Amino acid sequence: MQADGHTISEGLCVGLLARCADGKFLSFAEEIVRFVRAGPGMSIAVYSGLMKVYAYSGMYSKACDLYDQIRKDGLEPDTMMYGCLMKFSVECGRTQLSQELSEKLSVLDIQNYMSLIKAAGRDRDVDRAFSIIQRLRENNVKPDAIAFNCVLDVCVKAGDLGRARKLVQEMKELGLLDIITYNTLLKGYCTKSDLKGAKELLSEMAAAGFEPNDVSYNCILNTAVNNGSFEEAWDTIAKMEQMNVPPDHYTVSIMLKALKRAKGQKDVNRCLNFLDRSHIDPCSDEILMNTVLETYIRHKEFRRLESLLAKFEQSNLRPSVPTYGSIIKAYANLKCPEKCWHYWNEMQGQRGLEPNDIVYGCMLDALVCNGQVDEAVQLFEKSNLKPNAVLCSILVKGFTNTGQSQRAMDLWHDMRRRGVRMNTAACNAFVDAQARVGNMEDVLEIVKAMDADNCQPDGITHSTIVKGYSVRGDLDKAMEVLRGMQESGVYHDAIVYNTILDGCTKHKRSDLVDQILQSMEEHRIVPTNFTLGILVKFYSRQKQLDKAFAAMSSLPKRGNFVPNCQVWSCLMGACLMNGSPAKALQVFRDMRQAGQSADTRACTSLVSGLVRMGQMREAVQVVEEVYGFHGKGMKNNGVAIEQDCLESLLAALAQKGLREELAAPLLERLRAAKVQITGKLMAATLAEERSPERATTRQFKGGYREGCRS
Repeated sequence: MQADGHTISEGLCVGLLARCADGKFLSFAEEIVRFVRAGPGMSIAVYSGLMKVYAYSGMYSKACDLYDQIRKDGLEPDTMMYGCLMKFSVECGRTQLSQELSEKLSVLDIQNYMSLIKAAGRDRDVDRAFSIIQRLRENNVKPDAIAFNCVLDVCVKAGDLGRARKLVQEMKELGLLDIITYNTLLKGYCTKSDLKGAKELLSEMAAAGFEPNDVSYNCILNTAVNNGSFEEAWDTIAKMEQMNVPPDHYTVSIMLKALKRAKGQKDVNRCLNFLDRSHIDPCSDEILMNTVLETYIRHKEFRRLESLLAKFEQSNLRPSVPTYGSIIKAYANLKCPEKCWHYWNEMQGQRGLEPNDIVYGCMLDALVCNGQVDEAVQLFEKSNLKPNAVLCSILVKGFTNTGQSQRAMDLWHDMRRRGVRMNTAACNAFVDAQARVGNMEDVLEIVKAMDADNCQPDGITHSTIVKGYSVRGDLDKAMEVLRGMQESGVYHDAIVYNTILDGCTKHKRSDLVDQILQSMEEHRIVPTNFTLGILVKFYSRQKQLDKAFAAMSSLPKRGNFVPNCQVWSCLMGACLMNGSPAKALQVFRDMRQAGQSADTRACTSLVSGLVRMGQMREAVQVVEEVYGFHGKGMKNNGVAIEQDCLESLLAALAQKGLREELAAPLLERLRAAKVQITGKLMAATLAEERSPERATTRQFKGGYREGCRS
């Protein structure tokens, strides 16, 4: 417009600022203000438009900062602007400013008084709130129910339920009670975690003719959740449904908050089902949107997460800076770094919003978790952010995950030179980067610096040092650190013992295994599935299969745990490695009987091992059980046998002269079960003769691998 010679009036600028407020377009709003400053100069109308933009963006402190600029420009706010500034100063906690602004007005209206009462609430000043009511009366302004309810809220925030009750009685005598009065008093009982008193007040409300609404029930619900009374919370939900009180976004947010203490998938499903049947759109409320995103991420509900993000992209929700952080975090979990960049650029470029340290952390973590470590470093260096422990920890995690221990150490030295103060968690991240590759000299340098900075090493620090010595193969040093932890009472659990046991497995230190197990028992350390898996692997490599079975029998009882499918698969692989196909087959069946299901990799390993050992009929039986050909298998659980393994089996059957008896019928059953049949499978079945060595040694890609990780 300027290039075409059009005149841009103040009215147009004010109108554009109003549109910027609706869309929260900070960058455009500030560009308009720069134009006005350079031209005709600022006016109260333009300042009012900019103030509205900041307020709509939740930036109340910046809106208040405009007051000093207005006065510096020699302008005087009008009555409406003073009222807005009083309101905004309360919102951002600048209560002293709200009182100063009130003195600028010759006459206060009821809204101005309300702002002053709310400011008293911010300061938990009950006496000041009551004095404002008195000022109203002295100025011949009759306080209404709204003003009284506002003072009641101050009493509740200050925890003064005695004065709150007296005020409610006064309101009752004046005929000013309403549902808001009762809900505010209800909040007071709930703040004190007094569920009994809160429920009695609900009955009192109903008796007075005020039926509890969604706000009432949400108070009870929130208290029940905070108290850990989840059944009480669900009883409240049932009561709402019984009384035909529909849930709102607060109801849903409270129940999702309860999932932070959830003990199992059943609780998660129950809450998510409630979200579904509430028919509340998470994109309709920014706080709820953040809560739902966080819930889906925490519980790895990635299908739901993907669906919600797709709905968000079609919605009119204009995210604030914290919500951009949640969205970036969500797309990072879905492995969509390009989407993370899109919203990062939208936030800064299109919206002109400045990310805070938390959102920077979300973006750095998104890049690191998606393998873009160099991009994360570049973003960190370009940001001109003051380095802190959290941001450094994120970068170190990236270096650790990509095996760049030297870059991690370079970052450590750089942060030391710049005087960045580290916390224990950050130091542990640096220690871990070096311990994983056995760089114990660097580990000890970091630990020494922790002591010098009064940064106390904790159980994780010591456990990571143990890991470093174990990786390096210096198991005696690892044991020395462990003994030091035991003697000094530093907290530690099975992880540190598992680490040393794994080191014994990798470095063939059989002399320490029994000693470690005995130490666990003496210090009442509960073994875990990881402990059992490591022992099974160790005994397998030592050709001590009986000890592996003995551990499988005894450790779950000691640790009160159920062996998981990884441990079962590890034991099955141990049998195959030790030339005991019959035992491997029995483990496979025992595993199913125990309610565990072998995965595709384990089933493929078993079939491949049986073929390698000439156990053709048994291999066919396993395939039939996996695909459920006889009605008792593992059908529909997503488990399959890899194609290369099936090809090897069919080729071996044909070579052994079992084409008609076993190979062809098996192929037909696979076809009937809608298993993908390739040309290679067909060719393998039709093959009549082939080298015995080739037929019996062809295995799935990669050969047999142990099914348990340490």
